[in-house]
Amino acid sequence: MRRIAVIGAGQAGLVLAIGLRRHGYDVTVVAERPPDEVRSGRLISNQCVFHPALARERELGINLWDRDVTPIGEIEFKAVDPAGGGTPAISWRAEFDHAAQSVDQRVKVSDWMAHFAGLGGEIRIHRVTPDDLDAYAAEFDLVVVAAGRGPQFDALFPREPEFSPYTEAQRDIGIIYVRTSHPVIDGLTFNLSPYGENFAMPVLSVQGPVLGVGFFGVPGGPMDVWHDIADPGQHLEIARGLTRRFFPWHTEILDNAEPVGPLETLHGRITPIVRHPVGTLPSGRRVLAMGDTAVTNDPVGGQGANMAAHAARSYEEAVLANEDREFDEKFMHDAFARYWSVAQHATRFNNDLLAPPPEHVLATLDTAQRVPEVAHRFAHLFENPVNYTGWLTDPEASMRYLAEAGARASHGEHGGL
Repeated sequence: MRRIAVIGAGQAGLVLAIGLRRHGYDVTVVAERPPDEVRSGRLISNQCVFHPALARERELGINLWDRDVTPIGEIEFKAVDPAGGGTPAISWRAEFDHAAQSVDQRVKVSDWMAHFAGLGGEIRIHRVTPDDLDAYAAEFDLVVVAAGRGPQFDALFPREPEFSPYTEAQRDIGIIYVRTSHPVIDGLTFNLSPYGENFAMPVLSVQGPVLGVGFFGVPGGPMDVWHDIADPGQHLEIARGLTRRFFPWHTEILDNAEPVGPLETLHGRITPIVRHPVGTLPSGRRVLAMGDTAVTNDPVGGQGANMAAHAARSYEEAVLANEDREFDEKFMHDAFARYWSVAQHATRFNNDLLAPPPEHVLATLDTAQRVPEVAHRFAHLFENPVNYTGWLTDPEASMRYLAEAGARASHGEHGGL
């Protein structure tokens, strides 16, 4: 039986491990912490998981929270009026064809680790460093490194400059989970300003149903405020101030809110990066990068957990197709190529969101207020970013589409995507 080690117990690694275990592979997951420590620890991340990733969870039988989580059925988009005033310059909403959802990563990871163990998978608790990988590569037929982002693997999986336009983090991130007496929203709200972005959405957390609220501030600007903020009460007061100043149409949400607990905040900066996916160890053995270890996106575009699920499916398909052949360097490059065929579009979409929007993108967002077809198409980029390339990467194609969609709307026609 082929023996496979997955280094890391996040969304990518666990979905891959569970999928392979269901096909009878001997799979070991190497995790930094046991499930109970993950569940009782500090907030790890916040994510909105869209239909393709949720469909994969349901295929594997690991959609353990569908009855408890609040469905996210729509997106509400607003952009600040540069002239000021308290009302957005752009405002529209669009329903998703299939509801998304947000489940606290601590809930997912701890429950999935238990599920994987129940399938007969092995879990080892070990914080793996690059120096440890040769021993794993000698023991297993394939080692997949899905140990998250960070500089510890810089030398093993070097940066790919062609696909990594940023060398520094582009946003200062502050996220908090709150409870509020304001009516709970059943969608994703996304607000845009020249100084950064803001989101709010319902989350099923380790503390039960909560509201996740996040801010992404451009470094050096007035939303770059999260340094050395440790107290949730202080975090909430800062969040209220940012909302009053930049997104005043949402002040009621936080004015009536209270922090969920002392561990329910998250601060940090993430540098987007694409790495060479195959690492060569001192022994000459090779290991394969996956998830954030291979491709790290800033969370502003909501692609992290969704691309992790896609990576898990892609790598599983590659393993199955490889049958009894060696997991050699060619296999590793082919496995990553399966993933990158979609992930390249998500990466381009996400990186472009970090830059000031060009005129044709602003025109698209503005037209979405009047033409539901455009709003629907833009909203579904978060679910399927493949549609982004060739549309919003091409100013002429974008403006031509807006004209055609506007004409259809004026004639009462229903445009397709």
